[in-house]
Amino acid sequence: CSLECYACKNQDSNKEKCIKTVKQCEQKYDACLTRIKWAIPPYWTPVGDRIHYITKDCEKEERCKDLKDSLGLKCKRDWYNDWECVECCAGDLCNFYVTLGAGSVRSNVMMMSGGLLCAVIMWWSR
Repeated sequence: CSLECYACKNQDSNKEKCIKTVKQCEQKYDACLTRIKWAIPPYWTPVGDRIHYITKDCEKEERCKDLKDSLGLKCKRDWYNDWECVECCAGDLCNFYVTLGAGSVRSNVMMMSGGLLCAVIMWWSR
């Protein structure tokens, strides 16, 4: 019996295709790969907002580790810079979850900035 992994290509979220498409891997593959990119899309967006590109597939464990090592410093998960990360796992459908990272950090920064702005406005209006 061969490995099963979730499969999708360049999706902007870990929904729909990325969690509903299951692929029966060829015998030579022994790992599930998830590649996450955070970048400005090739089309116009307001304020140049970045989006996630999520790709999932079957892979050889050795190749997966090589990809992860080669990305090394590019995998910073900063909300304000482009980045790319690879995650590898072994076991049927083990690549269900994705560590996006940037979204939660961005939300916290925006929340703190908004709170600070409100405090400044209230202080000025006294």
